Amino acid sequence: MLVSDYFQIDSDLIRHFGYYDASYRVYPEIRYFTEAFDTHAYSTWLSHHKTARFCRTSSLYIHLPFDLSPRYYCHLNQIKFADKDSAKKYCEYLLREIELQGQLFKDAPMVEQLYFGDAPVFFNHAQLDSIIHTIGQNFNLMKDGKFCIEIDSRQISKHFLPALREMGFNFIVIVVQDFDRSMHRSIRNTQIENKALHAIRDAYHSGFKTIRIELFYGLPKQDLEDFAYIVERIIAANPHQINLLSYHHHFSQLKSPKNINSKESQSEDLKCEMLLFAITNLTDAGYIYIGMGLFVKGGDPLVTAKRQGSRHYGLQGYSVYPENCCVGLGLSSVGSTGPILNQNTNNLRDYCSKLEHNILPVWRGIELNSDDLMRRSVIQALISHSVLSIESVETFFPIDFENYFSKELTELAAYARSGLINLNDDEIVVTPKGQLLISNICAVFDKYLRTSQ
Repeated sequence: MLVSDYFQIDSDLIRHFGYYDASYRVYPEIRYFTEAFDTHAYSTWLSHHKTARFCRTSSLYIHLPFDLSPRYYCHLNQIKFADKDSAKKYCEYLLREIELQGQLFKDAPMVEQLYFGDAPVFFNHAQLDSIIHTIGQNFNLMKDGKFCIEIDSRQISKHFLPALREMGFNFIVIVVQDFDRSMHRSIRNTQIENKALHAIRDAYHSGFKTIRIELFYGLPKQDLEDFAYIVERIIAANPHQINLLSYHHHFSQLKSPKNINSKESQSEDLKCEMLLFAITNLTDAGYIYIGMGLFVKGGDPLVTAKRQGSRHYGLQGYSVYPENCCVGLGLSSVGSTGPILNQNTNNLRDYCSKLEHNILPVWRGIELNSDDLMRRSVIQALISHSVLSIESVETFFPIDFENYFSKELTELAAYARSGLINLNDDEIVVTPKGQLLISNICAVFDKYLRTSQ
């Protein structure tokens, strides 16, 4: 795969198709969930269906919504500037939720993936241990599974990473982001930069199997020189994976600082420059782009899995494990089991109140119909394998693909003319150039997006 393939993407092409960067980790997106699918609907559905039928494998997502400083890019709820007592209280309710969910999933297969999201900095070692221990008591944890924890590079103490590794975490996601004009000209940002680089070094020394950097581009007031500097420093630190994320400021969730406003969002031209700079330098450094902004080292299992056709994509992103069932735990977390999707309440008081009465804090969700399931499988195939076999869709679903998706195929013709896909009677193939607009391609099959437009 040549870097020159990516450089055929230019601002004119992005302006023509737009830039839709939905992650498609869930389909439909969370905004289409309804409150009609509440705790009762969720519990009733699970009680009437054997989870083993839908869950050939399972994973857990645990949301720890406490942060020392706000993350304006985050779409999940955060509790800003919380204290240790708040974390202790939250931990107690989280343990109760784990027990309640464990009762519903007692027949589910082994948990192969565990993901602790957001900021564990407020939770001491004993509390994190208690969460893991309670999970082990209520779910069947795979001994050598993917046990991941996400941390902010600004919040790491000297002994934190070795302690996490000792608890059993083998995959670490380090988030790198800041809002100041320069990523390297101020004393404050030098400290942030050093924390990020030290975190990568300490993660290596602690023995983490996989180290991923979440790197945002297009931050407010950020220029290409700022971004280039941090990219070069991170490449030198040599993490196993680097995930490039286009920055979007969530003004509606938190009060923004005075030096950031909605008019300062970066232009698509500048974002395109940043993206192409990163692609060039990352590929020159030996990283392989596998899609959805993720770059990995050549020996990464995800590269092998794509060649073997065994790579999967779901709530926790790319994985070598099929994600038939993901249980969301904690405030505003999202779960998926077979044809149902659900999200917990984003209100802390409501979360605690329901669990005090042994009621799961499910707020909203959706049960997918046959059309939803088919479209989800199409989208996941394009993201996982870059190829969609039309015959395979017709084999699993009783449709004539050409007739059923006639509107979609008409739209895809424009992508084919621009070299983003190869389209014929047998398959749809996403080209290397098309990988950069994979969300746009998938959006063609998104019925909910089409309806809302």
